[in-house]
Amino acid sequence: METQVNTFLSIDPKINDSILNSLKDQICLIDLNGTICFTNKEWNRFAVTNGGTLSNCGIGINYLQHCTEEPAVFQGLQAILKGNADCFNFEYPCHSSSTKRWFSMQATPLQANEIAIEGIVIRHVDITKQKLLELQLKEYAEKDSLTALFNRRYFQEQLTKEVNLALQNKTPISLLYIDMDDFKGINDTHGHPVGDKVLKKLALQITNSVRLSDTTARIGGDEFAILLPNTNKVELEMIANRLNQEIQQLKIQGQNCQINVTVSIGGKSFTNDFSLNSMVEWVDDALYRAKDKGKNQVVIV
Repeated sequence: METQVNTFLSIDPKINDSILNSLKDQICLIDLNGTICFTNKEWNRFAVTNGGTLSNCGIGINYLQHCTEEPAVFQGLQAILKGNADCFNFEYPCHSSSTKRWFSMQATPLQANEIAIEGIVIRHVDITKQKLLELQLKEYAEKDSLTALFNRRYFQEQLTKEVNLALQNKTPISLLYIDMDDFKGINDTHGHPVGDKVLKKLALQITNSVRLSDTTARIGGDEFAILLPNTNKVELEMIANRLNQEIQQLKIQGQNCQINVTVSIGGKSFTNDFSLNSMVEWVDDALYRAKDKGKNQVVIV
C-alpha cells in the first residue's frame, strides 16, 4: 500500500516520504478523528512481519478505536487532540514466541502553525536494548551473584513492604532464618570452590521448596532467609520441617567424597501488632536456639 498524506495536512507529501521513510522507527500520522492518514515504510514493514496486516493498522484505519483497550493511551491521545497536552509517552512490551521486545510510543501534536492542531504524529521506538540493560542492572542490584537468590538489601526492602501489607490486611506473616551446619569445616576440608558449589546447591533446594509468593534471600555467607506472607504457625512448621528433610537428602560430590548437608532453622509466625525489629529479634533468637540444640534442628517459636 502506498503511503500518502491527506490534503488537510499542510506539508508536502514528497518531503514526508523522503524524511519519514528514511527513519527506522515506526511512524504514522492520524487526523483529528483518529484516522491513520500516513504510515512510513517501517510502520508497514513491522505490521506485516509482526503477524498483522495493513488492513487493521494501515491508512484509513481509526487508530483511536484500536486504543480503547488501553485507556492510558486513549486518554493521552485525546488530551493532545484537545490541546491539553504537548506530548504523550507510553512504554509497552511486544513479545513474540521467540523474542522479548519493548517499545516506547511517543505522540506529539501535528501543527501547521502555533495554534491549530491538525492531528498527531505517533512514533514507536524499539527500546529493547535499553530495557534489557535496565533489567540486567536491576538484577545485579537485587540478586546475590553466587546463588542468584535475592540479596540482603532487597530482602530488607521486601520485608518492610510485606510487614506493612500484613498489618494493613490483618493477615499472618512468617519469617525463617536458615544457617548451614559446619560450613567452615566444608571450606577448610574441601576448599572454597566446593564450598561455593554447596551454597549454590543449597540455594537451589530452598528455591524449589518454597512457594512463588515467598521471598528467599542469601543474607550472609552461609545464612539464608525466607519471607512467607499470609502464613500461620501451623503452615510455617510444616514448611520448615519439610524443607529440613529435603535439604538432608542433598548429596553433593566433593573432591574425594560425598558431602552431606544439614541446616539449623529458626522461625516465627506473626499474627498481631508487631514491629520489624521485633520480628528479626524473635527469629534470630529461634535460630540461635536451634543451633544450641545441635545440628539439623528446627525451632519455631
